[in-house]
Amino acid sequence: MRYAPYFLFMLCVLNLQAQSKQIQIVDSLSLEPIPFATVHFSNNKGLITDAIGFFELLPEQLEVNDSLFVSSLGYDRLAVGLKQLQDSILYVMPKAIALDNVILTNKSYTSEKIIDLVQERLERNYSTDYNKKRLFLREYYTQNTKKLDISKYKTSIPELNRKLLDSFLVNMPRTNEFTIETLCNYVGDFEEENQKINLIKARLTYDKGNDLMQSLNERIETVLRENVKTDSYFKIRSGIFGGKMDVDGLEKEVDSTDLVALKELEKKRAENKLKWKENFAKQKKQRIAELYSELFFTKKAELNCIQKPSRYLFSDPELTFEGSNLTYVIKYKPKGGADFEGTLYINAEDFAVTRLDFSNVKSLFKLKLLGFSYNENLKSGRMIFSKNTNDQYALSYLQMTEGSLIGVDRPLKFIEKNKFVKGRRKQNEISFRLDLAMRSTDQYELRVFDHEALTEEAFQAIEEKNDVLPVYHKEFTTNFWEEF
Repeated sequence: MRYAPYFLFMLCVLNLQAQSKQIQIVDSLSLEPIPFATVHFSNNKGLITDAIGFFELLPEQLEVNDSLFVSSLGYDRLAVGLKQLQDSILYVMPKAIALDNVILTNKSYTSEKIIDLVQERLERNYSTDYNKKRLFLREYYTQNTKKLDISKYKTSIPELNRKLLDSFLVNMPRTNEFTIETLCNYVGDFEEENQKINLIKARLTYDKGNDLMQSLNERIETVLRENVKTDSYFKIRSGIFGGKMDVDGLEKEVDSTDLVALKELEKKRAENKLKWKENFAKQKKQRIAELYSELFFTKKAELNCIQKPSRYLFSDPELTFEGSNLTYVIKYKPKGGADFEGTLYINAEDFAVTRLDFSNVKSLFKLKLLGFSYNENLKSGRMIFSKNTNDQYALSYLQMTEGSLIGVDRPLKFIEKNKFVKGRRKQNEISFRLDLAMRSTDQYELRVFDHEALTEEAFQAIEEKNDVLPVYHKEFTTNFWEEF
């Protein structure tokens, strides 16, 4: 038995080698993680890192590939041999945008003249007609609860007592985050009502929480199911304000011998699933339309440094090469009440904006009224455009981060009402005072893989057929998109 320890050790080694490996992509200078970087292998299959730069290297990828390649906007391309890969961190060097000291040109334009030429050629350079695109959308949402106090708590449901509420508040995670990734075909123009979507695949990634939190959730749901009628609704009151909320998702337990009730339950579940599919597709279509409305040449764009240049100050133009294209680089900052600063990259031949970086310099919206406060204090990102088959420019990449601070300090009252109950419609009541402070951050990444012009007739002929729901994953994995 003297070989037993060695045998066990070898088993552990083999087991470790068979497991996947988490690798993080990091900026070599700032040591900050690089989110949503592209990683592809020698067999041309690829993946994208998560919001903090991680990806998962699977054993089968090591078997069929000899190298991997990392690329991200603003960074040099990195090639790594997989057989020599030992570390769990890959460092990527930021790309130096070196401006040539001397570039000979027979045109010497001021920034103001360049912006005028960009304005003159907007309609020529950017199409707003019907088109068909294949899109990848990643939405990453985080909420950090800074303060959550509930006082003056009263309830007519004995099981939903203060002790249960306190247990829930103590164990509730203060940070919630989740990611939705969607691949779809998207058609339309720049009018809100002229949009269609056909989902291909989607994933929802989040941690459902620890066992104790799940147990508390289930207990509260059971209490509500036993005490709240399925055909009830909640009347919400907060001082002089009020509203109505339907009761959804609370299924009554059905006797397994009651075939009629079981059939009705299955019918209701099927209807709810169909409704969920329709709503998910509708939400994705609306989100993509909202992101497209942010493009600098649209009518509703907040980013108006091109459409309203008098509100901004522009630096002197500098010339550089982006690939083989001579490009003007112009920095802009607000003059007076404008909201954004950033950098413009403008093609020197056709005066199209090929890239635009932006970041807000002040809060975009503030509201403080009757115990409610809202501060939209963050909006930054970049948008990149490239030529399509019609020799016009179209969005190829959009990254945007939005953040806000939310505060609530108000009394709340939930009153269950039911018009099908004889006598008094009021059933249960829960009241308390809520003191909440929360930070919310939303990050969006939109990648456009294909872009094809469409006629209005072709657009009208396209049907929406959406039966895709997001597949749940507790953790980020890289093989989910492997087939694409």
